[in-house]
Amino acid sequence: MSEASHERPMNPLSFSTVACPGWSIERVIAAAGEYGYQGVELRTFGAGSTQLASDPALSDPDKIRHQFERAGVKMSCLATSAALHYRSRKEAAAALSSAKSFVEMAAALGCPRIRTFGYMIYPGEMPPAALRRIAGRYLELAEYAEESGVEIVIENAGSFARSRELWNLTNYVDHPLVGVCWNVAYAATVGERPGLSVTTLNSRIRYAKVKDTEVGQGTGYCALGEGTVEVERFVELMRGIGYEGWICFEWDKLWLPALAEPEETLPRARQTLHEWMRLKVDKKGKPLAKREAAVLEVRS
Repeated sequence: MSEASHERPMNPLSFSTVACPGWSIERVIAAAGEYGYQGVELRTFGAGSTQLASDPALSDPDKIRHQFERAGVKMSCLATSAALHYRSRKEAAAALSSAKSFVEMAAALGCPRIRTFGYMIYPGEMPPAALRRIAGRYLELAEYAEESGVEIVIENAGSFARSRELWNLTNYVDHPLVGVCWNVAYAATVGERPGLSVTTLNSRIRYAKVKDTEVGQGTGYCALGEGTVEVERFVELMRGIGYEGWICFEWDKLWLPALAEPEETLPRARQTLHEWMRLKVDKKGKPLAKREAAVLEVRS
């Protein structure tokens, strides 16, 4: 068997625009090509927001779509703040309306999915009742998205920080357009390791987000592989279950301006992720177990 027969395609990589709050759409697209990313996650705060120069709500979606198409760069996700946990009918209606508008925005952009949050089970609330309420909202949103085919992913956060909680929520929703966005760094902050997350959720993970930090040390974010989040292990496990989707690098410079500049972090993250995805072989081209590969060369 030849060495080439062992090769597996690398997952497409994207970066979130929270890494580069001052960049225009044009600069974001150019950077993706320059740094070797296949796509970009566009963060949006909706109409009227000026937090990001690249917020797609600030421009014509047709123009943005054509800019991406001409450059050969894809949109991996439209990342929103939409959360569907509210008990108040007024707040719930407003949240659902906002989420539907993001589905419409994604469809107009030609973006395949939106990121949302289930977010919170209220203190003292019985979890089954909360799950039914939140799942009902997601089901309505998914049915609204059916015509466009825009996928809705729920990121782990708040009361749904762990894989078991998100499995329960998506199980209640039970719609093919609803899946999980798994943020491995956030899971690490609540003590959940990738082995449990990937085993529990498996194919329910439709979108993967990575960043690194020294959990519990208060030192902020760091380059991939330099913190205590098991990002490499997460990538290995996801590829091991046959995941072929996006891996998105997130660098929260929008909220933490003192973080390193995107010109430094984005190329480095792409290189690290590529190294982690390369096949590790012995001198005869035989794939090596993870424990053996660390002391041997990596072949692309």
